[in-house]
Amino acid sequence: MKIKRLKLNALSAEGLRQKEMNAINVRSVKTPISILLLPLVCSANTFSQNKQGKVPYMTKSNIDKYITVDTATACVWYAFNAIDIQDEESYLDLQRLEIGKTRNKYYSHYVWESDSLLTVYQRHNHSGNYPSRLLPRGRGGKGRWSEMQYHTWFIQDGKVRTYTREPDSAYNGYYDEPYPSQQWSLTQDTATICSYHCQKATCHYHGRDFEAWFTTEIPMRFGPWKFGGLPGLIVKVYDTDRLYTFECVRVNNMRIPMLSNPYKQHRPINRAKVLKFERRVNEDYHRTLGWVRMEGPQPRPVHYEPLELE
Repeated sequence: MKIKRLKLNALSAEGLRQKEMNAINVRSVKTPISILLLPLVCSANTFSQNKQGKVPYMTKSNIDKYITVDTATACVWYAFNAIDIQDEESYLDLQRLEIGKTRNKYYSHYVWESDSLLTVYQRHNHSGNYPSRLLPRGRGGKGRWSEMQYHTWFIQDGKVRTYTREPDSAYNGYYDEPYPSQQWSLTQDTATICSYHCQKATCHYHGRDFEAWFTTEIPMRFGPWKFGGLPGLIVKVYDTDRLYTFECVRVNNMRIPMLSNPYKQHRPINRAKVLKFERRVNEDYHRTLGWVRMEGPQPRPVHYEPLELE
């Protein structure tokens, strides 16, 4: 579906792809720069907290092996757990919803950017080492893993498929869920978010209560992560404890290849098994992964609040 009304300086598909590739080539040999300087004009501050662990993670996905699975005709950009929506440096992550002809893809732009940079870097440097400046950006710090940043979600044929990318490859796999599966209740509350007139809806999903703001000005029944099924695009959604917030900062019409890891090594995996591992590794990654410090005490377990409680 083509978006008739765009805001926030939409780029052409060619311009967007060229900006990304130029930035990748520059950053592979120089200091880090932002691929896209977003002219944010959305609502003020959000107060999402980062309740996830600090799991070290320094591996890449080789994008030279990626394949084209569809053509993306629109892209919605979401700030994930931003402290100040006007300041990209305060984002825990910047995420993308690519809307294709036969499927949608949701993933971390910062992780994709890093994988691209590391792939380019290692074409010319075969030592196996790479500079930390090429690791994913974001407020959480470079070289840190989070399931909300490293997993990829594809939506097709009434289901959402989660491809996991874990710090322990034994838990790399995929599992399917119905899409959309939220049971929404519409309210009469309205607000202007990202210059769009929005209406509020609520639901209980995977153990948490959520509030979402959607706009019928963009008549697509999609949203960030696994959210969807409302009469318009979900512009903002958060749990009522404000631990996790997704907020739209940009919408683009485009026509670019939708790329995917071929996931040849991924096999079906039980969702409950994955969530149990992710809780353990976020709370106490040293013991969960079998790491031992040669000097000093082992780090103590940390508090972790998963997005999915059930």
